[in-house]
Amino acid sequence: MISILINGACGKMGRALTEAAAAQGVSVVAGVDRYAAGAQAYYPLYESINDCKQDCDVVVDFSRPDALRDLLPYCTQRGLGLVLATTGYSEAENEAIARASQVIPIFKTANMSVGVNVLLELVQTAVKALPEFDIEIVEKHHNAKVDAPSGTALLIADAMKDVSLREKTYVFGRHGAQRRQREDIGIHAVRGGTVTGEHEVYFFGSDETIEIKHSAASRRIFALGALQAAAFLKGRKPGLYDMRDVLLEKSGVTNLYMDETQTLLTLRGLPFGAEEARIFARLAAAEVNVDMISQTAPAAGRIDLSFTIGRADLERARQVLGEMDLQPEEDGAVCKLVIEGSGMERQPGVAAGVLSALEGAGVTPTLISTSETKIGLVVAADDAQRALTALRGKYAL
Repeated sequence: MISILINGACGKMGRALTEAAAAQGVSVVAGVDRYAAGAQAYYPLYESINDCKQDCDVVVDFSRPDALRDLLPYCTQRGLGLVLATTGYSEAENEAIARASQVIPIFKTANMSVGVNVLLELVQTAVKALPEFDIEIVEKHHNAKVDAPSGTALLIADAMKDVSLREKTYVFGRHGAQRRQREDIGIHAVRGGTVTGEHEVYFFGSDETIEIKHSAASRRIFALGALQAAAFLKGRKPGLYDMRDVLLEKSGVTNLYMDETQTLLTLRGLPFGAEEARIFARLAAAEVNVDMISQTAPAAGRIDLSFTIGRADLERARQVLGEMDLQPEEDGAVCKLVIEGSGMERQPGVAAGVLSALEGAGVTPTLISTSETKIGLVVAADDAQRALTALRGKYAL
């Protein structure tokens, strides 16, 4: 079981975190708050974190940026993980956080909601697909929120700016007679009542509008996200983490499929650097879809080139290669296996796990192709079912 210390324990989020921790069976060893005097909780309360002597795994902070002055030395001296759920840090404070993350694991995000972090993926997909659309962000919060725009609104804008095909400029609110520019991302803040938090992202095109929206019904979602972050940090090596790391860890290897319609072609002894581009250009012109490609390191100026194609394209490939005076070795008794997962890019050892599982099943791949989120393998058709069973067992698929 994980144990935490809550900094900002008497605030609204601190109380929500206390309730969520009790419901989730998470041990709260102590709380810290500048207004701790006279407050009550089922754990010890202190006005200063330096007065706290209880041991814990992770410190969770829902307070104000100026708390960093005591938080960072307290955690670095004790080797404690630190979850920062506060927004509004200055550039100097962010630099201090980055330095501390070289010593301890720190989780920092502008929004602890899992849903908001999925929204970030959605808006990035939209901005890449809709480069001509105008983008506006509207965020709404309760009348006691101090910073504007919200840290989450800026997080959303930054996520889109990072992947946009165009340069983007932030425009905060709109007034006067200046016309909107194509590169603008408008960011608007609304404050009133008891609104927990709403974020709307609009993509305006010609005669159509797309809206992506997240609404927080209660502070409980942020508390649960903070507890997930704390559990993620326990035992983690030093570094700066965010909710994307948590989500990707859960989506390590999520899909496995098999293709029995492939043929493996191998061209041996090709001149290095002279033939590859020409071969694939000719195959593409003949509408031959090349799938996996593998090339050996050059030896004496020669390489071996292997690639897979669908059997439906085999005759056209034979014709193209024959016209180039190339005679490939053909192996139609093969099967392609593909392992996928968006979290693979941040999880070391996936390839080692795949190959170990296959070795345990007595299967040796003849071709391997990898990317950040995918591993493709060619195995003998007779070994395909054993390989599939071994990988399903390894990753509980």
